[in-house]
Amino acid sequence: MLKLYKYIIIVTLICGCDLIYAQQLPTSTHYLVNPYALTPTFAGYTGYSEAFLNYRNDWTKIDGSPRTFSANGFGNVYKEKMWVGGEIMADKTDIFSVFKANLSWTYKLQLENNQYLYFGIWTTYYQASVNTGNAIGIDPNDPIILNSSKLNSSALNAGFGINYNWNSFNLGFSMPTMFGSNDEYAQNTGFKYKVQRQFQIHSSYMFDLNYQWQLQTIGVFRKTGNQPATIELSAMSIYKGRFWGGMLYRNGGVLAINIGAHVYKGFVFNYSYEIGIGNINKGSGGSHEITIGYRFNFTGDNYFETKENSSGKRGRSRKSRSVEYPDVKNFNYKRN
Repeated sequence: MLKLYKYIIIVTLICGCDLIYAQQLPTSTHYLVNPYALTPTFAGYTGYSEAFLNYRNDWTKIDGSPRTFSANGFGNVYKEKMWVGGEIMADKTDIFSVFKANLSWTYKLQLENNQYLYFGIWTTYYQASVNTGNAIGIDPNDPIILNSSKLNSSALNAGFGINYNWNSFNLGFSMPTMFGSNDEYAQNTGFKYKVQRQFQIHSSYMFDLNYQWQLQTIGVFRKTGNQPATIELSAMSIYKGRFWGGMLYRNGGVLAINIGAHVYKGFVFNYSYEIGIGNINKGSGGSHEITIGYRFNFTGDNYFETKENSSGKRGRSRKSRSVEYPDVKNFNYKRN
């Protein structure tokens, strides 16, 4: 029955109106270990070049459920102040698929010894397609799909963001897609994929609980076009900067559990499992997400410690804390 409903929705989108609006960014917990996946303004935040692969399978109890593969990374191009990054993503839900590719540029500005601003801009290309040859209930004589087994459409957009960093605190705002379309009710003669304008606010803080334990907290607010706002709250415990586990809650009734580890010399692994706890999410099945990453030229143990912390330039490093002692002077004492 769920599969039938899915086909009804897709057929309605294609045949009832030629203009398709979609959630252009699939939900993900990837950013818990790779902040660049949340917004490109985090490129260079750790001071290292990084690369990641990510795979996600949603709604495992439904045939043709969404599957998403992505690869992203970034590198330094000028004095650890300018960073260039990019991402490719392929998202497929049964007969509907979207390919996304973007290129980003990020600049890091120092305000004070331990305060920074990150500015980012990027451009994104979208390619959407519907495989009508595998669809059920579509009239092959419909003029939209006549003599065609696949419908294709593309869109181009741009985004920008800013992030303020003070020691272990981050606060940022971004627009992953700056330009939206207002012609929702316009009549079109062909299949078109339109990207909606999106806003995003994020905040995070890393608590040093003791010498071995840290607690990372993140809050994310998203609003896309006419869709309901999405709020995500997460907390993740980190042991010696190498092993971690935590929970994430997304409004609408989704709870996620994630575990991960810094495996060896910059290689990291993270796994997340999401389960619906309310509404239609209960019957959709869980979601699995796997992330593999590599940090270039990283030789430390604490994966969540920035290069500046490890070199003692910013904030406090638990491995390099030093205690200043007063100068020792020689005194001559007279015995009375």
